[in-house]
Amino acid sequence: MGRSSVLLLIGLPWVTAVAVVLMVTKIHSFGGRVHWGLLGSACICFSIGCLARTSVGLHDMAQRAQRERASGNDRQAS
Repeated sequence: MGRSSVLLLIGLPWVTAVAVVLMVTKIHSFGGRVHWGLLGSACICFSIGCLARTSVGLHDMAQRAQRERASGNDRQAS
């Protein structure tokens, strides 16, 4: 999976959260009955986006540390 695909997957939950919040706001402004469960759904989408971003960040840190260890071992062997 390419880097751009990963970034798209990370961004989708946040886009969905914003869309749901805007939908709740629009329903409320027209005086309609607001389904507050939609706001809960937006919060869930936002938390999924945060979890995805954190997971990718931790993966990047682990990969960087592994490369640094590998390059340190190469220098010691020389």
